[in-house]
Amino acid sequence: MNINATLINYLHLCHRKLWLHAHAIRMEHTSDIVAEGKLIGETSYPQRADKNQELEVSAEVFTDKGFVTCTAKIDFFDAIRGVVYETKKSAAKELAHVAQVQFYLYLLRKNNITANYGQIEYPKLRQTERVELSEEGEAKIEKSILQTTEIISLESCPPTLPKSKCSKCSYFDFCWSTEE
Repeated sequence: MNINATLINYLHLCHRKLWLHAHAIRMEHTSDIVAEGKLIGETSYPQRADKNQELEVSAEVFTDKGFVTCTAKIDFFDAIRGVVYETKKSAAKELAHVAQVQFYLYLLRKNNITANYGQIEYPKLRQTERVELSEEGEAKIEKSILQTTEIISLESCPPTLPKSKCSKCSYFDFCWSTEE
């Protein structure tokens, strides 16, 4: 089983979305909101690619269920300063964003790569958030990895969240198509 940063992000948003994505039911390509987020990420800091590198990292993590492969593709990593940069469209789902960046930091450290902190940037809001990873944070990430594997292993898809929380989700039509 492979746990990636997207799944860790979805763990904090919606277990149903996590399960569907992990089972290759992908709806992000149909969403204008996702497309806008990608555009913001690609255009907000054009000079960043000159100073930082894209990095793919993985690690085997031992859980109560055995070893799990964890992977991440970090768009911007400053290897000299040990800083992960993540750009997000809005601050609406900060907990999921923080967990995603902490997952990046966790995997970097598992590979003995200096990872001092992460920085989440919200260009539309003109805000940044510094993300640290303490020992307590590492334990939370390990619990998140285990919880993610448990959700993926479910035989059937978890239930929907209240409809009011789903209106801007790329899976909205999929989850609510039978609703009248």
